[in-house]
Amino acid sequence: MKNFIIGDIHGHYSELKELLNLLNPNFKNDKLIFLGDYIDRGPQSYDVLQLLINLQEKHGDDKVVLLRGNHEQMAMENIKTGYIDYFNGYDITFRDFKINKDSIENYYELFNRLPLIYEDKSFICVHGGIRPGVKMEDQYPSDLLWIREEFYESSKNFIKPIIFGHTPTLHINGTDIPFMAKDRIGIDTGIAYGGKLTALEIIDGIIKNIYQTGKLAA
Repeated sequence: MKNFIIGDIHGHYSELKELLNLLNPNFKNDKLIFLGDYIDRGPQSYDVLQLLINLQEKHGDDKVVLLRGNHEQMAMENIKTGYIDYFNGYDITFRDFKINKDSIENYYELFNRLPLIYEDKSFICVHGGIRPGVKMEDQYPSDLLWIREEFYESSKNFIKPIIFGHTPTLHINGTDIPFMAKDRIGIDTGIAYGGKLTALEIIDGIIKNIYQTGKLAA
């Protein structure tokens, strides 16, 4: 079975379609795991969400795993407090939903049921990262969504490789290619900042390919 793990999308619908065409998953055997941050920054958050919702409804949440990112979390908080017009300052998302005669408020329950972590026998997927030295069952949700340097710069080892998004690789290794360490792999390759949208292909715990919009990276 192939596991395809996709980094932060941030409203980039065309690039998401391009990447899915590159991956060409066979859902009888393959699985898609999305690391969160589907909305904000890019121009088509609405279309991205509809595509992902349709994929999951068609193939099941065991074949299409949608994790929650910090931007979905912020959307939930803004909806709950009534500050939806400001929507984290990213009014492009608010306008996009309005153009499509829909409201981001209708997606609160969807965002609320998105898991924060996905664990396979050979790897762990999370949006932000893992707090070093803390047992998995004791991790704070805020760390899973928001942690940065304390995670990817830590000298501590993890029991399994952690595949994460959230922090653009531009801020880690200065490039739009994945950050690869022994037990940490960052695949937010900065689509929101002119970079690429990235996916890993993992079979039996081994990275077989790295796909990016515009090219096959490895």
